[in-house]
Amino acid sequence: MKYIAIIVGIAVAAPFCNSFTVSLTSSLTYPRLSTSLNALPDGEPSENCGHVFVLHCGADGIATDGVLINNGDQDSNVVKVVDDSSKIQRYEAGKSNDAMSVFKSFLDTGAEHFQGEKSTFRRGKPLLSFDPTSFFGPDVDSEKKMSVFQEMIPYAYSIADNFGVDVAICIPEEETFSSVEALRNDLCPFSGGSFWMLSESQKANASRLAGDAKAGRLSVFVGAGISIPSGAPSWGGLLESLAIKAGLSEDDRKSLAKLAYLDQPTILEEEMGDSFKPAIAELIAESSFYTPAHVLLKTLKAPAITTNYDDLYEAAAASSNVHVPTLPWQSREMIKSNHSEKNSLLKLHGCVNYPNSIVLSRSDYMRYPDTSQALRGRLHGIFLTTDVLFCGFSMTDDNVHKIIDDMRKVVYVDGQPHDQKFGTILTMTENKMFNRLWDQDFHLQSFGISWADNPSWYHDCFLDYMISSYVKEA
Repeated sequence: MKYIAIIVGIAVAAPFCNSFTVSLTSSLTYPRLSTSLNALPDGEPSENCGHVFVLHCGADGIATDGVLINNGDQDSNVVKVVDDSSKIQRYEAGKSNDAMSVFKSFLDTGAEHFQGEKSTFRRGKPLLSFDPTSFFGPDVDSEKKMSVFQEMIPYAYSIADNFGVDVAICIPEEETFSSVEALRNDLCPFSGGSFWMLSESQKANASRLAGDAKAGRLSVFVGAGISIPSGAPSWGGLLESLAIKAGLSEDDRKSLAKLAYLDQPTILEEEMGDSFKPAIAELIAESSFYTPAHVLLKTLKAPAITTNYDDLYEAAAASSNVHVPTLPWQSREMIKSNHSEKNSLLKLHGCVNYPNSIVLSRSDYMRYPDTSQALRGRLHGIFLTTDVLFCGFSMTDDNVHKIIDDMRKVVYVDGQPHDQKFGTILTMTENKMFNRLWDQDFHLQSFGISWADNPSWYHDCFLDYMISSYVKEA
């Protein structure tokens, strides 16, 4: 029987500045906007309508343009704005027996501010996130909570429809998450449902992947594209930052930039010595926000693989009190604790938590087959026994190419592809030559003809539909 696996890649993108500035923790009284509950959308979404995500995570660590955080106050429905980050606009309030008024104030004000703006995190649309469960006061029983959710979800749709922003309802507790997920689908006011933006073929592919994951046949390979919206630097941006840390002059940095990406680290390591790889880990760790895609993929509880150095996948899981062992470092721990291997994360190119393991220079890559045989063996096993879903991965890594070619050698019959493909590759834009290169071995799913089609937004909506289908089958 063949099963399915998940793989993850390197990401390292230049930060953007949020132009919104207000006085620190200034209390605001918000006017009620036109998006009131008696003016909810009905029928068809507006042309620029956003999406309402339901995510199994905490809200405080997510890469979002605006976030509502519980500040610990009691019986307070006054929302405050805290300008303490150049990336995330934070709003705060305390627990309240009238939690809905808190959510409305946050959504109204955040949506009005971000309407028509570009996302701080290079997302397809600006994102407003909050964990409603953290705001319920002690007198709010389960029946009242459900009543709030039933009012909140249509209101979130009115915000998404009128202001063109995305809304993420973050729920750390699994049972409540499943209930709110079902409510989201039942209470969507659009005739096309919660996922009106996806084509029927996209929905069919997402449902197929969800079924494979539920049956234990799926693994995930997560690449750099998943971490870029976290605010992580690009590869070039990382090397530029390292050159500055190394103290290179502007002229030397320009000369260095003319070298191939794999050769630049060789020079930088000579300059920085033992501090080189810890500096890489430090720069990447500065981008500490997990993305909605990290959250959605970890929710599958499938085996995962990544070439990324960051620990954002693990952080997304931890925000919902789920531990994801990272391999190879925690392999013995898994055995000792009888941990299921299904939600482990194989990190092929090292990790920020183990800086000396990072694979970056040409010599690191050239020596990789000798130094990482055990990891390659594990990856061979994943490809042999599961289907692999590639997300945010460019398919340009030579080590991964070698694994796929090894698979061809043992799976092909008389040199011809097997009728069972190796998995699915998600790509942002359509490329007929890329399709020609890979379609004999993988199912292919793209989300736009060009970047003008906002493919990254459709990509995240696709993953959300996959999780919605996965939860529904539970």
